Amino acid sequence: MNYKKGFTLRFIISVLVVVSVLLTALVTGYSAYNSIKQTLTINYEKNNLQYAKKLSSETNALLKSMETELASISDYAKNHKVSQYDIDLMLKANSHYFNSILIVNEDRILQSFSPKNLGFEPGLKINSDVAKRAIKLKKPFISEPYIATTGRLIVLVSYPIFDAQGTYKGYVGGTIYLEEENVLSKMLNEHFFGDGSYVYVVDKAGKIIFHPDKKRINEEVLFNPVVKKVTLGESGFQQVRNSRGIDFFVGYTVEPTTGWGIVSQTPVNVLNKPLNELVDQIILKALPLFIMIIVLSWWITLQIARPLNRLAKYSEEAIVKRRNQCPNSSTMNSSIYEVRQLYLHITNHLNVLHNESRVDGLTGLSNRRTFERVVEEMMLERQPFSLILLDVDNFKNVNDSFGHLVGDEILIFLASKMNEIVGDHDLPFRYGGEEFGIVVKDKNIDVAVNIAEELRKTMEQSVGPKSISIKISLGISTYKESDTITSIIDKADSALYKSKLNGKNRTTVYEDSRNF
Repeated sequence: MNYKKGFTLRFIISVLVVVSVLLTALVTGYSAYNSIKQTLTINYEKNNLQYAKKLSSETNALLKSMETELASISDYAKNHKVSQYDIDLMLKANSHYFNSILIVNEDRILQSFSPKNLGFEPGLKINSDVAKRAIKLKKPFISEPYIATTGRLIVLVSYPIFDAQGTYKGYVGGTIYLEEENVLSKMLNEHFFGDGSYVYVVDKAGKIIFHPDKKRINEEVLFNPVVKKVTLGESGFQQVRNSRGIDFFVGYTVEPTTGWGIVSQTPVNVLNKPLNELVDQIILKALPLFIMIIVLSWWITLQIARPLNRLAKYSEEAIVKRRNQCPNSSTMNSSIYEVRQLYLHITNHLNVLHNESRVDGLTGLSNRRTFERVVEEMMLERQPFSLILLDVDNFKNVNDSFGHLVGDEILIFLASKMNEIVGDHDLPFRYGGEEFGIVVKDKNIDVAVNIAEELRKTMEQSVGPKSISIKISLGISTYKESDTITSIIDKADSALYKSKLNGKNRTTVYEDSRNF
């Protein structure tokens, strides 16, 4: 009798193991891919919101500084007649704020102005609605964007003039030419990134007053759902498709003084590169493990199937060849100890992947996620610490002049110096981009100041990659029990911002704004 041979048990179990491993890898990989994509999406949206809030704060501080300068001119004007020479000097001193400065009396008669090439003459009566409103308000005033008689799209910042008896005498005004180089464009153009991220600003009517593409200034964009929300005074983040069909992660907020909406956005396609790299890494790192699992599974399958195969052969031989002797019982035993060993190897591999998720891939420092986890634990334990935030001064210029690869070398160089200086119990980390930080586990803030100053001086005295001089600015805040992670970061960031404002290459402590 001829029997048709089917699949062996060894083959069936091997196929089941291979299919199971492949399906598990695909499901796990797909789940990890989606999970990381969602995490990156939320991070980009939240980061854009925080960035918009930061720019709102910077814009508010800028407007207050402009108002302070106009107040000084107002004080001078109430006691002196302002000559052309005087007002030219005033504009020169404030050229980083204003494109032009003018003084108007209570009857809207132009008294003096600079620059002289505006085409006006003293004695001209200004009949614009903005001038009328400034006279009527008799207090500091920031106008909506409007077309001036010169044909320029401008914003007027005005401050009232009162004489010694408190009688209203007019106002001093500073103008910002929105379609030309101005203080807003200088500040906000620093926030345009090579990955397509950029910032734009709209007024309360939904018209663009700043955009990297100057052709779009004064364009009405109320159809944009984000613009609609900021004109209603809302802040938040979401994903939006713009008028050109490009999807963006968007964070938006409102500048409180003017009601301007500040929008920070990053194209969604920035996720493609890290996600593709993730897929490549998963494949490269999983392939050796997959091969090991197949070999081990084949060996286990062999141990399981061998005694059954022996029994099958004996049954066949018993029927065909009439053999009656059973195989030795010692050859029927199989061990499954290797299953536990396989589990151990997989666990170790996952631990390796977990550790890699805690470290910044470029610098080898701890990443932001690790920083937040450590700080949360310290806050729960009420453990005193200080936070140092720092970044590389003029880093954008380095990238623009030498390229991003040299920029990366500088970040790696800075990270190495941080590791040399920071103590074993402290945590140096990369916050993002050119921003770094150090968690100093000590209740004495002077320890943090000493570390910050040692690092700053070390960088100042060191010769970086490509012989580039590298200087850094630092800000320090100290944890108080009422603080949250956000507030302790905001305070350090505020101190860092003061270091930038005060000339860079310095350390500022938040509590007393000391500079070093």
